[in-house]
Amino acid sequence: MNTNLNTNPKAVLITGASGRIGFELAEQCIELGYHVILHYRSSPQPAQSFFKDDSRVTFLQAELTESPEKFVEDVFKLPLTLEGLINSASVFQTGNMSDPNHFQSVMSVNVMVPLRLAAEFAKYVKNGWILNITDAHTKPKSKNYQNYRVSKMFLDEITRQLAFLYAPAIRVNAIAPGAILPAAGGSAGKFDVLAKNIPLGKTGNVGYIRQTFRFLVENDYITGCVIPVDGGWHLCG
Repeated sequence: MNTNLNTNPKAVLITGASGRIGFELAEQCIELGYHVILHYRSSPQPAQSFFKDDSRVTFLQAELTESPEKFVEDVFKLPLTLEGLINSASVFQTGNMSDPNHFQSVMSVNVMVPLRLAAEFAKYVKNGWILNITDAHTKPKSKNYQNYRVSKMFLDEITRQLAFLYAPAIRVNAIAPGAILPAAGGSAGKFDVLAKNIPLGKTGNVGYIRQTFRFLVENDYITGCVIPVDGGWHLCG
């Protein structure tokens, strides 16, 4: 565990940040001058190798569905000044409402964990921000990914409701990525084919997410917004 024990630097807690978008936002937070509290569930790689011996990063392991409140309490014991929370941890699985148990498990991770973390965060932070990572491609009906898409639709609305609830102390926004990264284990070829369904005619990359994130952090007159970063894919629902 690496922390700066003297200056209590401003910090951002990022869930599910050992790889993919969470990892990219961790790197962006450091560029913005933040200390990063990087949460992971099972493995800290590849982030741990990348941030090796970096005193600006603290790694914390937790199963967030068990006690997100206790996790936030532990975070606030660190010699840091927490300003931001990024809810990036998520499950992307096939499943539909014919399996209520699966629906409940997906909702637990993708909806209830961000909601509970935000509630605990708001108890401690009186001047800060929350960013949720949702999904731009939720409107089309899908038997294969029904539970996942419904969970992200819930998170969109929770973002708006929390922005209203916690203003003016805490701003709450969301980024809804489209075709930014291939699914874990997916092929680049199948990913690139998605471009034909995207109005701007191309898939994206994490640079677009980082640009949007920086804009939302630095512009303190925006709250309650869900910004699709998807080349217009959400228009094709």
